[in-house]
Amino acid sequence: MNCAHGYWGADCKSRCSEGCTDIGCDKVTSSCFECDSGYHGKYCDIPCPVHCRYNCDRLNATCTSCYAGWYGDLCNIPCHSNCIYCSKSSGECSRCKNGWYGTYCSKPCSAESGCYNDYCTKSTGDCSICKIGWFGSKCENQCPNSCQNGCQKSSGYCISCSPGYWGSDCSKRCLNCHDCNKNNGYCSFCSSGFWGSNCSNICPNNCESCDKSSGTCLFCPNGFWGSNCSKPCSTNNCNMCDINTGFCKSCESGFWGPNCNYRCNNCSNIKCDISTGACETCPDGFAGENCNIKCEISTCLIWQCDKKQGFVCSSCLNGFWGTLCGKRCMPNGNCNYCDKTTGICDSCVSGYWGTVCEKKCSESDTCEYCDRNTGICNSCLSGYWGNHCEHGCPENCDGNCHKSTSRCSCKHGFWGDLCERKCLAGDRCQYCSKTYGTCSACKNGYWGSLCEKECPIVCTGQCDRYTGKCSYCRPGLRDVNCNRTCIEKNCETCKGTGDSYSCTKCRAGYWGQGCENQCSSERCLECHMTEGRCILCEDGFWGNSCNQKCQNSCQCCSLTYGTCSAPHYCLRIHDRYHATGI
Repeated sequence: MNCAHGYWGADCKSRCSEGCTDIGCDKVTSSCFECDSGYHGKYCDIPCPVHCRYNCDRLNATCTSCYAGWYGDLCNIPCHSNCIYCSKSSGECSRCKNGWYGTYCSKPCSAESGCYNDYCTKSTGDCSICKIGWFGSKCENQCPNSCQNGCQKSSGYCISCSPGYWGSDCSKRCLNCHDCNKNNGYCSFCSSGFWGSNCSNICPNNCESCDKSSGTCLFCPNGFWGSNCSKPCSTNNCNMCDINTGFCKSCESGFWGPNCNYRCNNCSNIKCDISTGACETCPDGFAGENCNIKCEISTCLIWQCDKKQGFVCSSCLNGFWGTLCGKRCMPNGNCNYCDKTTGICDSCVSGYWGTVCEKKCSESDTCEYCDRNTGICNSCLSGYWGNHCEHGCPENCDGNCHKSTSRCSCKHGFWGDLCERKCLAGDRCQYCSKTYGTCSACKNGYWGSLCEKECPIVCTGQCDRYTGKCSYCRPGLRDVNCNRTCIEKNCETCKGTGDSYSCTKCRAGYWGQGCENQCSSERCLECHMTEGRCILCEDGFWGNSCNQKCQNSCQCCSLTYGTCSAPHYCLRIHDRYHATGI
């Protein structure tokens, strides 16, 4: 009985070696019939040498081929360092790295000039292609200086010459020639100002350039025409005229017409069409071909000033309608908005209703807006309520009251639906509950459940509602109870408890951790507490030390740059203006 592929033994339960191919192994000895790639030995359980490429001999491990850079039976000898590939048996290089040649790639290609990409023939070291500017078998020779785009590798003949040169080595000069034939020196394009087969003739004086064969002028300077550019254009206002006829082709800025004798109208940049006088562009606020339509109508809200279409108004001010918004919506002036095309009223001004807004919302003028069709009041003026806004809001309301119930927000010190009751704490209460009258916040300077106690005199403003402790101390005082002074005499405010405290603000003119330093100048009204630089100068001065004067015409100037500032940017300090450009 034969075993299934991959198994051996009397009961066919033992697995063949992993190095065996799918053909399997001998049922009795377990030796592999054939090894997988990368293995050798009777049982195909020994890896081939590490640099073997593909397979090795099953009995002696000789490699079939080597990976790049190695040679020998077992591929364990490195090729020469400049080899890419070498012979498996001899180690001779079959391909060199760029820049090297020879049997073992040990010789450098010509380094002084340069093979293109540093590549040379392996056997001789000759360059296949030279870098631009070099020639010779090893690219050891430099091309002539006048060569353009290099020269031929074998002969050194120039491929093309620089402008003004010709010959195989581009050593011969083409006089007055911009471009001449490399082989015979014939000039095909003369330099500006010359003509003739050898470009030896000078163009007429006024010519910018002339015909190479005839010497006739091709381009004249502005203001002249004719074969020799000797004739002046017909008028002083002509910028350029036809070289053959003298007719003006371009007028000076601001003129038009055949002889440039008409002035452009209200054109922007003073430019107009030479034939029609039509403006290229109009200045802001004008339209039309000649920019003679003024785009300014006070009753137009949104408009466009178009050169071709003229003045186009797309939206009118309230109360006006029509193409140019020149018509009033209603003769009585009570229409707020009307249709721009038909003039039909869309909404009435405050206090009026009806088809043409002819009726008053209320006789007492207390109704702000009412229904356009029924006259029923929708919104009362501040301080009124009722169907017709006929009732005044309760006197202690803070602003408006509800139109139907007259309920409102109360002024400070009052509570109740109609704000008819005084807060339990009286005038000392800042806010009290509108429902119960209990005080939720005391006015500055008071504390206690009914705000009945005054804050200590050492406090500035508020103190704690329940303990009476100061929220902030008066200048010069510190500690929890504000009962200790800031020791430094120039310290205006400080913070901290016990002996651990620090100044938070110095008196005017001083700076430093303990406010021990004076500001750098008497003109410095205030300086930075930690850096000492001025942040507020006396009027008329600027700079970190306020030692530089503003310009004579300045009322005040930037502290940093000294540039003038408008008066409304200046702050009034100690009855003086100073710059705000800190």
